[in-house]
Amino acid sequence: MIKGLIFDFDGLILDTEEPSFSAWAQIYTDYGVELDINRWAGCLGSSEAGFNPVAYLQGMLNRTVDEEMLRNTARINTDRAILELKPLPGILATLISASQMGLKMAVASSSPRSWVAGHLKRLDLYHYFNCVVCMEDVPEVKPAPDLFQAALFGLGLRSPEAIVFEDSPNGITAARRAGIFTVAIPNLVSSRLDTSHANLVLPRIDAIALPELLRMAETAEVSA
Repeated sequence: MIKGLIFDFDGLILDTEEPSFSAWAQIYTDYGVELDINRWAGCLGSSEAGFNPVAYLQGMLNRTVDEEMLRNTARINTDRAILELKPLPGILATLISASQMGLKMAVASSSPRSWVAGHLKRLDLYHYFNCVVCMEDVPEVKPAPDLFQAALFGLGLRSPEAIVFEDSPNGITAARRAGIFTVAIPNLVSSRLDTSHANLVLPRIDAIALPELLRMAETAEVSA
């Protein structure tokens, strides 16, 4: 029986990934080169261990750049765009529905707690979640399963009792490694990547009514 839902944050609750990619893509354009989305995919839902945009740019240019300046520029432009964003379509309705059904809910994010909690509180969504697990709470972020295992522990659930909502290949891999039924909701950036290893791919989180989704997950065979 499904008793809980686990949500990614970046790109799933709030589309922070498109503004971040666009900010770095513009920096690359200013240097006369192109930022490859498939390279960028290495850090989606994970960390810069998967892809370092400054190091990759320096490799393309075969010279050093002012890393601090570029990171500040990217951060300022990204933050400015994100502050204008609202939760992605269907998120609020899903949280309300899940709350009314008595489901436990968690966020599992590879981002810092200050980032995740800050935006959840700004959007007035923080109170929906029983626990929020972030990069500081685990040895390894996605695609390792640690974040989802920690979220299960925080909710007091076993893997067959939860559903994960993810948008990135790294996040999907992490959730599947944790043995949890995983629903992919690709956004503008991750829709250009392969998310077919999820148990289910939907165009938006409320494309299937929540009670029906729970029934699907409960009858599915899920392997790590």
